[in-house]
Amino acid sequence: MTLPVSIASTNDSTSVYEEKTQAIARQLLQDSQERQSFLASLRDQMRWDDKLLNWTMGNSGLRVQMFRLIDCLPALTTKTEIARHMQDYLGDDSVELPQALKSLLNFANPDSMPGQVAATTFSTGVETLARKYISGETLKQSLKTIEQLRKQSMTFTMDLLGEAVVTETEAQAYLDQYLDLITQLTEASTRWKSVPQIDEAQGVALSKVQVSVKLTAFYSQFDPLDVGGSRAAVSDRIRTLLRHAKDKGAAVHFDMEQYRYKNATLDTLKSLLMEDEFRQRSDIGVTIQAYLRDSYQDLQDLIAWVKDRGTPISVRLIKGAYWDQET
Repeated sequence: MTLPVSIASTNDSTSVYEEKTQAIARQLLQDSQERQSFLASLRDQMRWDDKLLNWTMGNSGLRVQMFRLIDCLPALTTKTEIARHMQDYLGDDSVELPQALKSLLNFANPDSMPGQVAATTFSTGVETLARKYISGETLKQSLKTIEQLRKQSMTFTMDLLGEAVVTETEAQAYLDQYLDLITQLTEASTRWKSVPQIDEAQGVALSKVQVSVKLTAFYSQFDPLDVGGSRAAVSDRIRTLLRHAKDKGAAVHFDMEQYRYKNATLDTLKSLLMEDEFRQRSDIGVTIQAYLRDSYQDLQDLIAWVKDRGTPISVRLIKGAYWDQET
C-alpha cells in the first residue's frame, strides 16, 4: 500500500474499522473450516513441509539442528548420506524431537530401507517447503513462477538469498548481482502481457518489476551502534542501486531485518530519500514489522517525514520474520 501524505483518524472510526475487520476475519475462518473436506484435512495433516516448519519454529533447540541439516542438504548426493546426517544432527539425545520425527529416525543403518524412506521423506518435505518461498534456483525458473503469478493477477517482489556478507568484496558482488537481476527482469517484463489490475493504479502505470533488498547486504561492517558511519558507507551502493532501478523502470523495496538494525535502517533511508536526486521517487518502499510495539510510533514518524518530503513511499506491513527469535 502507499503511505498517504495525510491521515485523519478518530477513536470512533478506529473502533468501527476494528469491528469490521474482526467480523470479516471470523467469517473467512468459518468459511474455510466449513468448506474443507475430510480428504483435504487429512492431506494437510500429512504435509511434511508444514510439519517441518511448525516443529522448527516451536522448538529452539530443534530449530538450530534442523537448519544446520538443511544447510548441508544441497551437498549430500545420496539418500544414505542424507539419512546418516539426519541421525548425526537430529539423533542426539539433547535434541527434543516430536514423536513423528522420532519414528522417522528409527532406523539402525542409513543404508537400510527405513533409512532410505526417511531420507526421501525429509528431502521431499524440505524441497516442498522451499518452493513456497523460493521462486527458483535460476532466473529462468523464477521467470516461470512470475508468469504463473501474473496469470492469476498477482504481482511479486524478488530478492536474492544469501545476503549475509562479511567482506566488502562480497558486498560489492551482491550489489552487482542485483544490478544484473534488475536488468534481466526488466528486459523480460517487456514481453509480459499487460494486467491492468496489477500494472496500474488510478490510471497511472506501476513498475512491473520490484526487487527487495536489505541494507546490511551492501556493507559488511554495518553497525547499529555507528549509525552515521554505517549510513555514509552503505549509501553510495544504495544510490547506485536506485539509479539503475530508475533507468530500467524497476521499483525497490527495503526489507526490515533484526530489531537491532531497525533504527539504523529507517534513519539511513530517511536521510537518503531526502536527497534532491531521490526526493521525488515514489517507487521506493520500506517494511514495518507488526509484532514490534514501537512500530506504531515508527509509522507515525514515517507519516510526518513523508509530509515533509512531499512524495509518498510504499509501506509493507508484515508480522515480522524474526518474531520467533525476538519474542
